[in-house]
Amino acid sequence: MATDRTFSRQPNAELAQALTEARWSARDLAKAINPRLNAMGLPEVSLTAGYKWLDGYAPRSAAVRDIVAVVLSKAAGRPYFSAQLWGRETPTDHPSETTELLGPLPLEDILRTAAQWTNGDHEPALVQPTDEERLTAAVWDATRQAPVAPAPRRGHGDRVAPEYVDMLSEQLAALRRLDDRTGGGALSQRQARISLHEALFLLHTGQYSAATGNRLLQHAAGTAQLAGWMSFDAGLAPAAHRYQLLAIRIARAADETATVSNALGMLAYQHAAAGSPPLALRFAHAAVEHAAKSAPLVQARAWGRLATAHASAGDLDGFRRATDRTRRLIELRRSDDPPSLYYLTPQQVDAESGQALVDLAAHIPGRRSLLLREAAELLAPIAAQGPDSGYRRSGILHGIHLVRASIGTRDTETTAHWVNALAHHVPHVQSIRCRTLLTTVRTKAGKQLRAAGHDDALAALNTALSTV
Repeated sequence: MATDRTFSRQPNAELAQALTEARWSARDLAKAINPRLNAMGLPEVSLTAGYKWLDGYAPRSAAVRDIVAVVLSKAAGRPYFSAQLWGRETPTDHPSETTELLGPLPLEDILRTAAQWTNGDHEPALVQPTDEERLTAAVWDATRQAPVAPAPRRGHGDRVAPEYVDMLSEQLAALRRLDDRTGGGALSQRQARISLHEALFLLHTGQYSAATGNRLLQHAAGTAQLAGWMSFDAGLAPAAHRYQLLAIRIARAADETATVSNALGMLAYQHAAAGSPPLALRFAHAAVEHAAKSAPLVQARAWGRLATAHASAGDLDGFRRATDRTRRLIELRRSDDPPSLYYLTPQQVDAESGQALVDLAAHIPGRRSLLLREAAELLAPIAAQGPDSGYRRSGILHGIHLVRASIGTRDTETTAHWVNALAHHVPHVQSIRCRTLLTTVRTKAGKQLRAAGHDDALAALNTALSTV
C-alpha cells in the first residue's frame, strides 16, 4: 500500500535524533511498530519504510505516525510527540487518551465520545501512552458518574423491542466465548467495536421503553468492557484503559455496580501485569469497595483481583487473605449472578493463584522453591484441560506461567513437556499477550533445554511463534 507522503523535503532531524537516543536503526523502528499495527488490524509497514521517513517523508496513516511516537518515547526514555516528529506545529499540551473522560460529564457527552472511538477512524487516540495521574483522576471521576433515571425515548429511528436486546446479549456472550478460545485478535476487536457502535447508535436514535433503554446502557457498558479486555490481550494498553473507563462511565449511568467493580478489577489486573503494583492495588481496592453490596460472586471477582495486586507487590500475606476471601465467596453462587462472570470458578481461582505465586516467588527468594511447587500444582490442571474445554487462551496463558515455574525449579523435563504442549496450541490463538510472554519464556528456557538435549522443544516453539 502507499504508506508515505511528503511533509517536507528536508531530512527529518527530529526522527534521526529520536532513533539515536533509542539506539535503533530505521529498520529496528519498523520492527517495533509492526506488532502494534498487527494487533490493531492495520497493515504492517515495510522494513525499509523508516529510511524514507528519515528523508522527509511521513506515513499517510495518523495511527502509524502516533505509534512511531509511542514506541520511540518508550525506547528513548523521554516523550516524543507525533507533531514534532513529522514536522508539524508542536503542541503545548499533548492530550492523553483519558482527556475526554475527565470531570463531571452528562451522559450525552460520554456517548458522543464513545461513538467517536468506535467509528473506525479513531486509532491514533487509542495508542497514546497513559499518564498515571490523569488515568487515576479519570477513574475517580468515572466511579462518580451520576446514574440516569430510566426514561422512555421516542427517537426518529427504529423501535427497539426487549427481544432485540436479548439478541444483543446473546451476541455479547458469543463474543466472550470467542475471546476465550482465540484471544483478542484484530477481527474480534473489530467486532467488539462494531457491537458497541451499534448499541450507541440505538441509544441515540431508537425508540424504546425506559426499561429497554437501561438494558441498552448495560449492554453498551459490557461491550466496552470486553473491548478493553481484548485490547489488553492484543498488547494495546492505552486502548484497554480507555474502554474500561468508558465501561465504568456507562455502567454508572445505568446504575450497574457489578460492571463498575469488574472494570476496576480489570484495570487492576492490567497494571499488575504491567509491573505497576501501586496502581494495581489502588484499582483493586476500589473494585472491592464498589462490590461490597453486590452479589457474592461479584465480590469474589473483586477480591481475586486484589489478590493478584498484592502478589504483584510481593505481599504474600495480603495475597493469602484476599485469596481465602475469594474462595469463600465463590461458593455462594446465585442464579442471578452477572452472566459476564460465567468463567469465575474454583478452577479459575486456582489458575490465577498459581500465576500470582510464580510472581511472588521472585519477590521472596527464601520461599522460592516452595511457592513455585505450589504454583505448579495449581496451574497444571488448566494448562492441561483449558484448550479442550473452551478456554484455549487461558490454557496457554497459564501453561506459560507453569513453564516459568518449572524453569525456576530447573525441572527441564517438565519445561520441555509444557513447551511442546504450548507449541501445539499457539497457532490457534491470536493473543499478542501470550505470544509476547512465550517469547520471553523461550529466551529464559533456551539454555536449560539445549543443555538437556531438548532442542526439539525449542524448535517446535519457534515454528509455532512464526505462525501468524
